[in-house]
Amino acid sequence: MTRLSHSHSALVLYDNCPLRYYYQRVAKAVVDKGGEASLYGERVHKFLEDRLREKQVLPLEVEGYDDMAQAIEEISRGGELLVEKELTLTDKFTPTGWFEPDAWFRSKLDVLVIRPECAYVLDWKTGKRKPDFAQLELFAMQVFMHYPEVDTVKTCFVWLKETKMDSETFTRSQLPDITSKLLKRVVRIEKSLESENWPAKPSGLCRFCPARNMCDYALT
Repeated sequence: MTRLSHSHSALVLYDNCPLRYYYQRVAKAVVDKGGEASLYGERVHKFLEDRLREKQVLPLEVEGYDDMAQAIEEISRGGELLVEKELTLTDKFTPTGWFEPDAWFRSKLDVLVIRPECAYVLDWKTGKRKPDFAQLELFAMQVFMHYPEVDTVKTCFVWLKETKMDSETFTRSQLPDITSKLLKRVVRIEKSLESENWPAKPSGLCRFCPARNMCDYALT
């Protein structure tokens, strides 16, 4: 049987439409190349990564975000600042490498600050404000598993276009609940894989689906 690895985006993909998940991640019949919005998001992420990692000056397009970069640098004083940090767990919730054969759950953190008293996680968002706090939970889980000395994780979505933030603080005591919710979501995917049952879920998202031309259920 195919061995699946997971991520927050993959979980959301399945929740939105199991059949699209199958086409993209199991059969690998299609590739989601993204659109103009996703390309813009990738470009902005790279600019901010270079600003924080290499101290490069932000280009005119995003120079207004430099105040945020400076605030992050200030928060990181006395700690460790990590950018585009890749964190991976096995199915036993033990740390492993991104490309290791036992990689089971992957997360990439746009900004991670490790300080003695707590950790900070920031996730850049370039689209419309629509917070999914389950993603922040999973970021916190990764930090707790990889940094056993950390007892508190302060997480935040940074909505760049609106200059707004949505934040949530997690403590290590919440870890069993977070992992339990994750396992329930993964079990649903594994049951689909075992039964070869990938029901379609037609919605307004069909017009963005790379598999719409091969799907009998796609809405036009």
